[in-house]
Amino acid sequence: MQTVVNGELLEGTWVEEEFSQIKSWHEQQSQVSCCERDEEFREQARQNVIGRLLLQQAAEKLDWEPTQEAVTEAIAKLHQDYGGEEAFRASVGMAEGQEALLRAQMVGNLKLDQLLNLSYQDIEDPAEETLRSFHQDHARAYTKEGRVRALHIFKSMRQAEDREGLFKECCRVRDRLVQGEDFTEVAQSFSDKPAEEIDLGFFKRGDLMDEFEYVAFSMQKGEISPVFSSYHGFHIAKVEEIEASVVRPFEEVREEVSKDWWQEARDESLKKVIQELKAQAVIEEIEEAEEAEEAEEAEEAEEAERAEKAEKVASAGSSGEDPTEPSAHGH
Repeated sequence: MQTVVNGELLEGTWVEEEFSQIKSWHEQQSQVSCCERDEEFREQARQNVIGRLLLQQAAEKLDWEPTQEAVTEAIAKLHQDYGGEEAFRASVGMAEGQEALLRAQMVGNLKLDQLLNLSYQDIEDPAEETLRSFHQDHARAYTKEGRVRALHIFKSMRQAEDREGLFKECCRVRDRLVQGEDFTEVAQSFSDKPAEEIDLGFFKRGDLMDEFEYVAFSMQKGEISPVFSSYHGFHIAKVEEIEASVVRPFEEVREEVSKDWWQEARDESLKKVIQELKAQAVIEEIEEAEEAEEAEEAEEAEEAERAEKAEKVASAGSSGEDPTEPSAHGH
């Protein structure tokens, strides 16, 4: 099926590109795996693309045109963002002689910007208390992640002929550490990593491999880990310092909070505009050309089959046979 919005065909490639971006984002957030939510994401992508198309259509009807100077300036800014005109052309695959097309597209972009600005003009500046409430309601966004500083001993298994023997050797080294030997000195003589990689410094979740983080973030300050393994080898860690996660105070992040509040307010305003445009739009679902052709062929085949049956009935009737009974001449 294809979607037509106010007489304009919604390209399937637009929806697929939007779908890929939505799914990729959720996969990065570890909220989805494989194809379990594909149907949901594809419909979300379709609605997003319909909304953008409606905005473009509304912008085209806007009784406002950008000046030629504004268009030229916008194109110059675009070239600058790409590192120059040649870099821009190479990046987007733009051939010589397409300047008129680029200017037309830029006019459309500027008209869309004007439409959005008009939809935002009724948003009032937030009061201080509004921003403080926003900060509290979105505390997670302004939380400084907890960090750990750890020391590390590593023994590689790649060249180890006796994995069990290497593990036991690491356990003996750990016993020495637990009994009070200096971790750094032992690591310098035993670890397969260079001296500068013994102290890992502060790190937060997501900075290092999962196997190491699972252990490090479960330990107390001064604690020495058991010997644990990863794909690369055996590890021993000691936590030197712990910085707990903490919500940064409003005064410290006020500018960031204000920026986020305005972004959310604009997003909500834009949603209302799109909802209004959808309510007024004619959105149709039509069969694609191939599907329509297959349906037509199937209908013709059914019609031919019905005609053939009717001819047999007529023939049987003229011979005096009951057309509902098996033919006496059947095999």
